[in-house]
Amino acid sequence: MVTTKSPNESTKYSSLQDGKLTPWLLVSAISATVGGSLQFGYGTGVMSAPSPEMKKFFNQSNFDRRGEYLTDDALLWLWSFTVSFFCVGGALGAYTASYLADRLGRRTTLVVNNVFSIIASIMFGVSLVANNYEMIMIARIIYGFYAGTAITVVPLYLSEISPVNLRGAIGTFHQLMTTLGILSSQVLGLFIFPKDDQWPIVLALTGVFSVFNLVTMPFCPESPRWFLINKNEPEKAREALEKFRGAGADIEDEIQEMKDEAIEHEKLEKIGVWEVITLKDRDWKMPLIICMMLHGGQQLSGINAIFFYLDSIYKQAGMTPDQVAFATVGTGAINVIMTLVSVAVIERAGRRFLLLYPYFLMAVFHGCLTVTLTLQETVDWLKWLSMAFIFLYIIAFAIGPGPVPFVIVPELWAQAPRPAAMSISVQTNWFANFVVGITFSFIQESIDAYTFLVFMVCCLITAVFIVFFVPETKGKTFEEVVDLFRGKPRSNSGYEMEEKKEKI
Repeated sequence: MVTTKSPNESTKYSSLQDGKLTPWLLVSAISATVGGSLQFGYGTGVMSAPSPEMKKFFNQSNFDRRGEYLTDDALLWLWSFTVSFFCVGGALGAYTASYLADRLGRRTTLVVNNVFSIIASIMFGVSLVANNYEMIMIARIIYGFYAGTAITVVPLYLSEISPVNLRGAIGTFHQLMTTLGILSSQVLGLFIFPKDDQWPIVLALTGVFSVFNLVTMPFCPESPRWFLINKNEPEKAREALEKFRGAGADIEDEIQEMKDEAIEHEKLEKIGVWEVITLKDRDWKMPLIICMMLHGGQQLSGINAIFFYLDSIYKQAGMTPDQVAFATVGTGAINVIMTLVSVAVIERAGRRFLLLYPYFLMAVFHGCLTVTLTLQETVDWLKWLSMAFIFLYIIAFAIGPGPVPFVIVPELWAQAPRPAAMSISVQTNWFANFVVGITFSFIQESIDAYTFLVFMVCCLITAVFIVFFVPETKGKTFEEVVDLFRGKPRSNSGYEMEEKKEKI
């Protein structure tokens, strides 16, 4: 009689699918994501609501100090750069994050990183009193550096502290807090501090989130994988893992899995960003392409173009200021709700499913939005249909393309190149974000509603790439996923595993 192991049964580490959401795991995930991911979302959305008042300040500040007002073109360029400098700082932060994460540890990097957010918060807060818009531009770079470091290290930390069966759900905490950050910036800017001179308060509130992280994060355990694989401190790794998994949990299989990964790690020299870019190991080629495509595609889908310029899009659709305010907050709320849905379904639906179909839907909604914006002057109710298509686009984005790239990228790599791979992926994300942020207003001014056809094409290209090249990583150990690209398929994959026969 011949029996084979089920494709959904782990062949080597039998207890890895039994992880629970323990108090320390939840507290650590919340502390890391409030300190990092929420601030990234806050920085993404905070410039939208106060933009009219801030542009007036830029113009008046230039007149007070230089004796002349800015031309319309000069103001448009200045504002576009101010918005996009967040991405410049983000790319720099992402570049240094892998070094800091390996040298200091994941948790310590997140704690130390708060200094940049607090400096930026102070500069935002005093810019109006100082009558200096350059302070805002510099602060956006510093704040971006903070966010770039944070969103590189946070997904890394979450993936390394989570049990295999909860890694997707815990990983989506990053995007959930990102959406909460966007929503909170919209509510604060539009309803809590709406006066002309209150925008510095809205910008400066980012420091509050850093204080929360500084108070809570030092008490959270460090990544067990970092202790064992990077620092060769097995006792500290075991102690941290026991905290994360709870009293009485069977952690021996997970310890053994980390030790096996450590053996592979010892065979490799120190790996940085340059080694990954130059493909020191040829098996890294496809994972690197996948990571860059997923992160680049996420931004080129147009999501931050919508959030950076949400007010102007709704105004273009013919809404009154009050309607714009409620539509903007409604967009942010839907983003949060659908990300919560993603947390609930990602371990059932899988990563690939939640990427593929939403990208096709987003392409459809971009096409529909183009039509309604083009024709909205002919029929008044089309403005509401435009808003509906934006909402549907946000729903599709939030359930998959938003959270999943930050979940799947750490899963594609072994411990040694993982921080560098995360750094490259997030740099790609920031670069694409910068390109969209700096060009959107000019493209919109040139081709108006047809701008969204550009994003429609990008969504279709990304969807086709996913069809042919992105594997399913749900339920696999890091070692199993890495072996997919080494030509050694294992269980729980979309690839055929070598049959292991057992005679009874």
